[in-house]
Amino acid sequence: MNLSELLVKKIVVLDGAMGTRLLEQGKKGALELLNVNEPEAVEAIHEAYIEAGADIITTNTTCADALSLEEYGLQERSYEITRAGAELARRVADRHSTSLSPRFVAGSVGPTTRNLTLASDAMTEKVAEAYANVIRALIDGGVDMILIETVMDARNAALAVEECRKIDKQIPIIISAVPSRIEGRVASGATISKFLEDIPLDEVVAVGFNCSRGVQAMASSLKILADSCDKAVVAYPAAESLGEPANRYAKNMEQLCRGGVVNIIGGCCGTTPEHTRHMAKLAARWRPRKVKRIK
Repeated sequence: MNLSELLVKKIVVLDGAMGTRLLEQGKKGALELLNVNEPEAVEAIHEAYIEAGADIITTNTTCADALSLEEYGLQERSYEITRAGAELARRVADRHSTSLSPRFVAGSVGPTTRNLTLASDAMTEKVAEAYANVIRALIDGGVDMILIETVMDARNAALAVEECRKIDKQIPIIISAVPSRIEGRVASGATISKFLEDIPLDEVVAVGFNCSRGVQAMASSLKILADSCDKAVVAYPAAESLGEPANRYAKNMEQLCRGGVVNIIGGCCGTTPEHTRHMAKLAARWRPRKVKRIK
């Protein structure tokens, strides 16, 4: 069963936070470097999310691009760090995957430290190279899909998709943006309809939001997005506050499932395997959002 088939069959459960889990363990600095130096710490978190019911685990590579790693003097190790993250997630997924319950790996591609629309020092070629290096490493490491997440700028997302398609014409791509606090807009200030116009929507299997502050903070914007396109919709908000109870988070998420808004649900910063456990239970109670086509 591939991802497109799974999206038609059920509401798919994406894992929860990686970074905040590692920080809670006292890890510091470039957390992506742990893929190489302490792979067992990252692997244990992947394991916990799958055991809690996640269908998809996300690689620990959100800030593994060369531009983000410059702060730590690690830019030359971007490919190594990224591929290591992909390979260890792949091992965990394969250990738990069965024909009836396949487990997938999403290769995380973050926004980099450059916003192409606003940054005065953003050279498109340099950003493209950073994206290409990460995406190539993720695909070489065996991911099932590319997750372009925490998108702040449609131009960045479009460039990441372009670089991905140069490397692999078929791999599924998901785009997840950061919603604005203003209903109906994304973090850059653009309306949701304008954002959808500015990304290569035909190339993606799903589009949606992550980050924000809790489920309710993005609920109305998610409904607008779902009404504005015929793609599968993904939603994985951050916890509303530090230590937000998993059952309260899941109760709010269930409103979206009941309303037929989402196809993929998960958690961002501050969420835990307990949040995933609750979401796996509620996802089983509801049907996924109906879409006209899934690429």
